[in-house]
Amino acid sequence: MKKSVITALAALLVGACVYPYSPELEEKDLEKQLVVDGKILLGGTSTVVVNYLQPLGNVSAGIPLAEAWIEDDQGRQYYPQTGYTSGSYFSIPTPDGAEGAKYRTVVKCDGETYVSAWLAPDPAPEITDIRFTADDVNVHVQVDLDTHMERPGNYGFMYEETWEFHSDFYPELFINPQTWMYYEPMGAYPFYWCFRSVASQGVVLLGTGSLQPDNGVIRNIPVTTFPRTDSRNHRKYSILVKAFALSDEAYSFNRQLEEISEVGGDLFTPDPGALPSNVVCESNAEKKAMGMVLAGRVTSRRVFFTSPYYIPRVPTVDFVDVAPEDMYMYYNDYNYRPVKKVAGADGYFNGWAPHRCINCLEAGGTQEEPYFWE
Repeated sequence: MKKSVITALAALLVGACVYPYSPELEEKDLEKQLVVDGKILLGGTSTVVVNYLQPLGNVSAGIPLAEAWIEDDQGRQYYPQTGYTSGSYFSIPTPDGAEGAKYRTVVKCDGETYVSAWLAPDPAPEITDIRFTADDVNVHVQVDLDTHMERPGNYGFMYEETWEFHSDFYPELFINPQTWMYYEPMGAYPFYWCFRSVASQGVVLLGTGSLQPDNGVIRNIPVTTFPRTDSRNHRKYSILVKAFALSDEAYSFNRQLEEISEVGGDLFTPDPGALPSNVVCESNAEKKAMGMVLAGRVTSRRVFFTSPYYIPRVPTVDFVDVAPEDMYMYYNDYNYRPVKKVAGADGYFNGWAPHRCINCLEAGGTQEEPYFWE
């Protein structure tokens, strides 16, 4: 029977590039085989991501149109936030839940019903501290975790970052698109400062098998790093860290996927059939599925940080001398704007650059202050 090489779709389970790898599977196994990544995080927001295994070199298997929810064994069901009731990514509010209940993920896709195993949520650790350190190049975010256990365990972290940043330049001149006359700014420029938010991609893993907690506390766990020249250091930065326990099975699954992403595909990359999985097709036992759903109580902690480590950088911009005047409309339509006087070979000229260089909204920011901001 014909064989084929496959690869998991990028960013499904670990949020990073998953490179091609070379296990051989039967052609029938490649027909819409579903992959489910679920994180049931009680006391927070759970997520379910659904995708297909993708044949390498073949036409894309496409993005599944699915429905997903979470349920417990006491009859409660938890549904996605409004507006996210179908697709391939689901964000599901899950409060603390009932004492002693077990949970599972349910996915309906292509006329079939897929379910995870019933899972008892692991108890939440406690984030006792979040600190910032720096070397010559980077700022490092580290946490201390109280596991409330003397024996080692496995833990996962996710985080959300929000910070105030400014555009690369504060504009020194503008142009009136009605008259195409230059003029200098009057008053404060309103699009210099913005907010930006990003969430971690995948799970930061901590396997503590080789660590010895100090009365249950694990210290200086690295969570994320960013350059000292990064805009996170401009004014104020906040990080919300979420921590939860991982079963050995869930840790092994995520760790193997992390290794696939790190080393790329080769003869030694794990066969997806060898990955642990707790997802099955309930409506059709002959239909294969894979993936991992974990369940745990999540703990979270937010801190704010005004960085003393910022190293200002000089933006690398090739300013354009927009001349003659009949080129003003052309560059304006291509979202270029005048920024400042720039020294050139023949003296100073009015330098134009992409609008994002002077407008933090164009650079991906928002001026809506987050509800939690200090």
